[in-house]
Amino acid sequence: MVFGFSQSSLTGILWLQWIGGLAAMTMMFVIGLTMGWASPYLAQFSSGESPFPASAVECSWIVLIYQLGRPLGAVLGFLCNQYFGGKTTMISTGCGLLFSWILIIAANSVTWIYVARFISGAGAELVGISFPLYLGEISSPNLRGTMIAMTTNGLTLGLLAGNTMGANVSMRIFSCISLVPTAVFTITFALLPQSPYHLMSRNKVMDAEKAILKYNPKADISVEVDSIKRFVASSNKANFFSRLREFNILRNKKSGLMIIALNFFAQSSGVNIFTAYSEIIVTRGMVTVISPATMVIITTGVGVLAGFSMMNFSDKFGRRTIWVSSSCGLFVSMAVLGTHFYLLTDGFDSRSLQWLPIFSMKLFAVCYNLGLLSIPHILVGELFVANIRGLAALISCLSAAIFGFVSIEMYQLLSDFVDEGYVYWIYAILMLVSTIFGMLVIPDTKRMTLIEIQNSMMKK
Repeated sequence: MVFGFSQSSLTGILWLQWIGGLAAMTMMFVIGLTMGWASPYLAQFSSGESPFPASAVECSWIVLIYQLGRPLGAVLGFLCNQYFGGKTTMISTGCGLLFSWILIIAANSVTWIYVARFISGAGAELVGISFPLYLGEISSPNLRGTMIAMTTNGLTLGLLAGNTMGANVSMRIFSCISLVPTAVFTITFALLPQSPYHLMSRNKVMDAEKAILKYNPKADISVEVDSIKRFVASSNKANFFSRLREFNILRNKKSGLMIIALNFFAQSSGVNIFTAYSEIIVTRGMVTVISPATMVIITTGVGVLAGFSMMNFSDKFGRRTIWVSSSCGLFVSMAVLGTHFYLLTDGFDSRSLQWLPIFSMKLFAVCYNLGLLSIPHILVGELFVANIRGLAALISCLSAAIFGFVSIEMYQLLSDFVDEGYVYWIYAILMLVSTIFGMLVIPDTKRMTLIEIQNSMMKK
């Protein structure tokens, strides 16, 4: 019995690994709620149906300030994971997210929304930097990709729930409901054991042994302890600057640049635009066969199904294959959407073109959730040795945060100067480059242990 969680009856299933994965998934579900909040309520602010007024400029800042919070969250996530471990970091993040929902409940002006969205943005990166490290350390090699894919599915589930609730309940009721899953994952992590890797890095050998057996009762304890000791041995000997210098080693430099590039492509795919402006894009696309809110809900639901399919694909197909297939689909999606807006500008009848944005947005939801959403998280937990993995996660999250902010800002700027169709064609070109990049650069690490991955990287 572990803090109320029993493994005695069905030891064939790694229950605590799955409970940890489900807690992380719930945490990502809450982050999805913070993201799904934007589309319906920005549409309300734009139409004047919100509980208090917000100008067009203030609406754009509601979107941007979420992105501005992400770099701070990445830095805090790195520091907290290094000194307190993933479990404690995720509990603290839960407390911050609870506070952000309370702010929205109490909001009577857009300033309150700014503060809440900034905290939510920081929380998104705290989560993003924590869960791949935590799950990479507690999960078995044959479950690691599935666990991370399952966790990232929580994001799309949260988006779906956020878009659905946003279309049917007030902003304050939305926040009250969101308090529940936030409290659930915070309490669950409080009941779970700390990662054995973190415990070993603090020389708590006996606690690490107990944690290993709790997460995997069938583990060969002597082999696991010896492996983890060797894996984290260099961590206590290196400070921040010595760890940073390790990125001068060719294999680490290549892996770091690759992760930055993957985040660039993921954030430049158009995902931030669709997350924040889906209803507005559908309205501008003159889709009338279905309401904008319903269109967004269905599209997000399709993404959820694709995300759960990724759970089966992640450990059956190579990381390269998944990324390339995902990027190809996104290229087609953005090319089709750009063509739709170009034809509208050229005077074509919008009624005969409505299938184009519907097809494009559905295809985007499928392809993004099948690859670009999960692969960077999976590779961060796989490509780097223990003593620099936290720093690698920081670099990954910082780059994602910066590229996310730039993508939103560039979309707003480009939309003011060129026809909207050209903006989506730019995204299509970037996804074509992403396809080629994936074919040439991304390694396959499926079903390899962290030690095996490091040994293979050293040979390159």
